[in-house]
Amino acid sequence: MRIGIARLWHEANSFTPTSIGLGHFQEREFAKGGAGAEAFRDTSIETAGAFRWAHKCGAELIFSRLAASAPGGPVEQPVLDMIISEIINDPALDMVDGLYLSLHGSCLGTEDLSPEATLASRLRARFPGLPIVASFDMHCIPTPALADALDGATVYRRYPHTDMAETAERALDLLQELIRRGHRGKLTLARLDMVLPSFNMRTDEAGPMTEIEALALDLEAEAAAQGLPVSVYPFASFAYADNPETDSGVLVSNLTPGDPNATALTAEFTRSMIEKMRACAPAFRPDLPTAAEFLSARPWQDGRRWAILEPSDNPMSGGAGDTPGLLRAAIRTQLPEGAVFAFFDDPMAVAAARAAGVGARLSLQLGGRIDNRFGAPVCVDGHVEGLTEGRFKNTGPMETGIDVDLGPTAVIRTGPLRIILTSRCYSPNDPQYFHLHGIDPGQIPLLLVKAKNHFRASFGKLFDAFAQVETPGPAMADATKLPFRLIPPKRLRLPSRDRRQEISQ
Repeated sequence: MRIGIARLWHEANSFTPTSIGLGHFQEREFAKGGAGAEAFRDTSIETAGAFRWAHKCGAELIFSRLAASAPGGPVEQPVLDMIISEIINDPALDMVDGLYLSLHGSCLGTEDLSPEATLASRLRARFPGLPIVASFDMHCIPTPALADALDGATVYRRYPHTDMAETAERALDLLQELIRRGHRGKLTLARLDMVLPSFNMRTDEAGPMTEIEALALDLEAEAAAQGLPVSVYPFASFAYADNPETDSGVLVSNLTPGDPNATALTAEFTRSMIEKMRACAPAFRPDLPTAAEFLSARPWQDGRRWAILEPSDNPMSGGAGDTPGLLRAAIRTQLPEGAVFAFFDDPMAVAAARAAGVGARLSLQLGGRIDNRFGAPVCVDGHVEGLTEGRFKNTGPMETGIDVDLGPTAVIRTGPLRIILTSRCYSPNDPQYFHLHGIDPGQIPLLLVKAKNHFRASFGKLFDAFAQVETPGPAMADATKLPFRLIPPKRLRLPSRDRRQEISQ
């Protein structure tokens, strides 16, 4: 059994001020063929899952282009066209028995708003009878055209997304079954007409998405008990992709569409999932205090070690590491000695620190460098505490084994606060991010960090308490303050909650 594999993985935020070029893919993942794919065998991403699956099943993997970039703005259209064309026209796919596409699902081009649908539809045109399946991020934006081109799909079930490899394996299981049966499957897309924010979406604790995923697993078990190959995957969409297709919903794969019992069960499961998601929708509604409100209370005074998250500029939501809101509130507060701020993406500030040298004093303007729509720069006077080349390998549960290059970095000390500066925008979601800078995350009394839910995968047990605070930024909780043009306004308004969201524990 020969399986063709291609990958296009990028999450695009319409409100971040930068676009994604070829260099962003090359910095993270831009490989082709088996030799290129080998670099990701011992990681925890989808490619590693494909290797595991092939070893278990004795399949031969034929790798086309594997392209992934960290989240950010839309992808420059010529780069996107090149990647898609390379996959579509790859002669290595001519003799495969089935195709697996590793997709994020919320990529945007600077012109094409549904590039995954473009890729899958063109592959379907080339291979009209070939089984094609895909795996998606929980925050995907599947379209009717994309669903029509596919025979089945899987979606991350965990948030933080620590099941990337397993999601690929589940997709390949679907593909193997389709190949065995010798016919195409049917992928049903149903949508909620409501965008679910991700602030209360974690599945490592009780919450609305945990309930939704539990129902999906119960329904799959019901189908299995009846001997029917039907799988159920809810998705939450990506609230910061200004795309008319942005919507939450469910993908239901039916591998025997000619069986009336399986078709009836698919319709029943689809209705049940949409009803459940609609009932849970109010619990997704974010209600965050402002950074100034929260910090002014100085909750760390009771001795607990706090991590305070600034999700509005979270790089994993497309943030650029440039908004000044949290830092501005922090420097107006009496912070504990040893507090850490992670981070600003500011190559010029890093260059200034390197030119000055360790121990030198300097004055910097931080934040608002790329775009001052979300606040003016903050003046910081301090001294250079450390410099690094910015390279490490992830060791935590998120994207384990991935090599990270932050570019040159610096640590600036101002009073009790250490500020990490980098030359590239990358989420501080792994312990090695801090060890690189000589900082033990287990000893930080107060961490101020541009991050959101994925941060908890590595650091959930290292801090005593967590909070998310609202600041202006491209991924702010109050999305109605962002200049959407294409999403119907009603889709962004969730039903009200009866009580204020808990933001700490």
